[in-house]
Amino acid sequence: MKVLTALSVHILSVLLVSAHGGHEDSEENAKLANAGYAIRHMASEHHIDSFDTESFFQLHDLNRDGVWDREEIEAIYGVHHVYSQKKSKDDIEHQKKADHVADTVLKLLDKDGDSKVTSEEFASVGASGLPSFDDIGAEGHHYDVESEFFLHHEEQYHSTPETQTDESYVHPEDVEHFAQHAAIEREEAEREAKYQGITVEEAIRAHEEPPVPPAESAPKPKITRGVPPEKQDPIVKYKDIGKESDSQSEWGTGDQGYKQPNTPVEKMRKNLPYKERVQYKFRRNWGDF
Repeated sequence: MKVLTALSVHILSVLLVSAHGGHEDSEENAKLANAGYAIRHMASEHHIDSFDTESFFQLHDLNRDGVWDREEIEAIYGVHHVYSQKKSKDDIEHQKKADHVADTVLKLLDKDGDSKVTSEEFASVGASGLPSFDDIGAEGHHYDVESEFFLHHEEQYHSTPETQTDESYVHPEDVEHFAQHAAIEREEAEREAKYQGITVEEAIRAHEEPPVPPAESAPKPKITRGVPPEKQDPIVKYKDIGKESDSQSEWGTGDQGYKQPNTPVEKMRKNLPYKERVQYKFRRNWGDF
């Protein structure tokens, strides 16, 4: 059996997507739950909805030596993942579980009795021939706890803004996950407190973000308006005119030549005709009289 049947491919196309409420299985999830182990494993653990026996074999040949050994068979079922270990009473029971998984698969697939499975041996049985060990906690998890939580819980039940509120994270899996985070942070605080010679509470507070004070509206800048030139005291208005006049060229010379004076400084040009001074005086500064 080299390629999955059409029915298997159809079942593979159904991904685990449902609402968080109660975590009830949808009709699609029920179909996937009734599929063989290989189909469920590839869909839920690898997000692969179409594969053949060769691609499945190569994906799980971890050391690329062309065969599955006992450790790789145990890895296919996630025997030594933390989730599986938590379902074993002790190390002895856990080792018995690992041996049971490997022995069962080898008995089904290993035709020549060398305690290894070749791609040809696997193809002769097909992906549907892989047994399931869900009842003993060998559910095929490959990734670290954080990735597994995201893959099998967060992605399925908290994938929309409505399901990502604080009120949405109330399922036992949510509570357990965040309790693990709190325990890890507590252990880190205890180590830091011991190293620095402070209390655990002080170490925790040192990493808390300070509260952000409420934003206060900035006061409007006060605008100070100066006295307009026509209302200024002449003493103030012309106090620097003597210094500025030194920069003016003599009447009839330089760039200004015979240009009519337009400012008080230009009025101070040397040899400026009297009429220019008077006209400027009356035309521009009548308010000075």
